[in-house]
Amino acid sequence: MGEFVVYETDERMFFLKRQLAGFRPVADTHIFAPNLLLSKERLEGVKEGDHLVCGRLEADALDKGRGAIVHPILKNERFQAVNARLTAEGALGILIEHSMHSLWDMRVLVIGFGRTGAAMCRILDRLGVETDVATEGSPRPAGAFARRVTTASSANLGDYDAIVNTVPAKLISDERILGVRHDVVYIDLASTPGADIDRLKTLGLDADIYPALPAKCSPASAATAMRDYILEVTA
Repeated sequence: MGEFVVYETDERMFFLKRQLAGFRPVADTHIFAPNLLLSKERLEGVKEGDHLVCGRLEADALDKGRGAIVHPILKNERFQAVNARLTAEGALGILIEHSMHSLWDMRVLVIGFGRTGAAMCRILDRLGVETDVATEGSPRPAGAFARRVTTASSANLGDYDAIVNTVPAKLISDERILGVRHDVVYIDLASTPGADIDRLKTLGLDADIYPALPAKCSPASAATAMRDYILEVTA
């Protein structure tokens, strides 16, 4: 039997270590936070035959022939669904904390309708928040939750009290940034921001990137999602 080796880089991983106490994997299992991009140096403790649970690896992170068994947690559909919901819940908390408007009076643009965008729209819809979606995909799925479906390039950004980006690509040009409202709350949930955050801040706007929200806003639940996946793949 092996041991679970949890690398405690955030509060979520602290909870995970506690939740895995008492369980024994078939081989030593090294567990890293899903948001980390792992280098060869970070994996020095991983030996041949060990299991590795992680989100992302650099191209040369594991030497050829090393024999570690990799479990890419970010490719698991169930984990992705839970992680998207927790991310959306965290974004909602930021929206409430930062905006000068109540949810009832707010008009929100969600850019993207993938897992996180859809989860964000579902929450806002349940709360009765007036929401538009900007997506390049079919408008039909988003139309079930949005007042209006548009595209990032054609949306009138000045219409919104809050903008939530979930697409990892710069979809809002520097020129179009000038059209947003002075009191807008811009929340970026993507690995690559949808707009120039520094430029937004220079204009005095409330704008930021919010990575790994589940680990910060609901670490116990985020740990549970990881634990369920880990026990499934290492049993």
